[in-house]
Parts: sequence; structure tokens; C-alpha cells
Amino acid sequence: MPRDGEESRASLTALVAGARRGFRRDVAALEAALDDADLFIPLARQIADVPEGEPIPLDRELEIVPHFLRDAEGGRHVALFTSSELVSSSAERLGWTTEGEDLGVCALPARIACQLALDLVDETTIMGLVVDAGHASELVLRRIELASIIRGQPLPLVGYVADIPPEDGERTLVAEPSDPPPPELVELLVRSLSEVPDVSRHRLVRTFNPERDLEPHLTLELTVGPGTDRQAIAERVIGAVGDHIPPPGYLDVVFDDG
Repeated sequence: MPRDGEESRASLTALVAGARRGFRRDVAALEAALDDADLFIPLARQIADVPEGEPIPLDRELEIVPHFLRDAEGGRHVALFTSSELVSSSAERLGWTTEGEDLGVCALPARIACQLALDLVDETTIMGLVVDAGHASELVLRRIELASIIRGQPLPLVGYVADIPPEDGERTLVAEPSDPPPPELVELLVRSLSEVPDVSRHRLVRTFNPERDLEPHLTLELTVGPGTDRQAIAERVIGAVGDHIPPPGYLDVVFDDG
């Protein structure tokens, strides 16, 4: 049974929604709340010898068989929820039951529930964790991200943070690349940019933002005129360099007004 009240559950839901920004600080706030809240597991099978609705001590082994979510490619994901109400909403939409009867739900301390999910995720048959599936707070975590949260060393969620423009005052470390970029990459960049008259200047640097990035990576700074279609230029450049981007395998494109 849940240990926390409605206010605590609402707070955890808000923290999960906040982690969707992907910034390391937002993921850290979620991680810090795990020891004071519960997460809810939709059960595909009843837990043997456990009376419904009664709390039980976690001093013996329990077999918990949860429902899984399937993505568009058929991969399965563990499903956890921040409230029983959100479980019920998803169960109605997805047709979940517990052995053909009304859906049963198990509440576990949040960090233990996350560890259970991590034990299941192998990135082959079970691809990751989804918290609050189908709701505004839905958060998808890869195994490496989930493991970092459980360890208390949360990583930025790069799949989310990539969609958020840099904020004023963000601390980004900038340096000239320690190793020369691949000549093919430089040649392709120059050729592509020569066909875009709106770009008056470019510079290739290595950057690292601890709130956004897992490791340093190449960033292309472009100076453009007002009214330039920046999205089109970024897509053109990234499409041109293709597979020539060195590890970690992606290129940020940022703009300055000319």
C-alpha cells in the first residue's frame, strides 16, 4: 500500500513531468524524491499469498509479474506510475486486467520499483522504462539513464534535452577541438556552407554543457542574417556531413545574428 499521501504523489508526478526537460538538475530532483514516495505497478498476475489491499513487509521474496508496454517496433517496456489513478486511466485505455479480473496494483517504494525495472530491462527483449505512460508526465528512460538515477548519479536525458533551445546563462564550456576534425567532415561542411549565402561566418568547436551533455562533442557555430531559415540550414548541414561526425556521433548547430 502507498506510504505517502496525495500531496507527495502529486509532487512525484510533477517531478517526473519536470524531468521531461532532460536537464541533469531536473533528473537529480526526481532522483532525490525516490526515497520518500511510491511507484505503482500494474499486475498481470496476482501476487501469491498476498491479501489484496493489505501492506506487507519486504522481508521475503515476492514474484511480481507486471504488464508491459509495446512500442511501434514491438519492443517491450516496463510500466510504472506515480499514482493509482494514472494506472487506472491507462488500464482502461489498454485493456489491462489481472488474470481476467479487475486490474491489481502493487505499490513499492520508488527506488525499489526502479531497481525492479532495471533488473528486467535488458535492451533486447525489454527495452526500457516508461513512467506514467499515456499521460502528460510520461517519461521514457533508457537502461543507462535508469541505472544512473538508481545510483544517485543522474545523467541528462539527451533525447529530451535536444529539443530545448539553450537558455540564457547556461554554462557551456567551449574549446577548440583537441584532435583535428576528420578532413572529410571539414570538406563537407565548407562545401555545404558555400551554397548558403545567408551564412557569413562559421566556426567548429568542441563544447560540453554539464546540464545537457554526456560528453564533449563538436558544435558548429554559424553567423547568419536576420530572417534566415535556421532550421533548414541546420538540416542541410547535418544531412551533408552524415556519417563523418566523430564520436560521440552528433553535431550541434548554433546560430548568432550577423
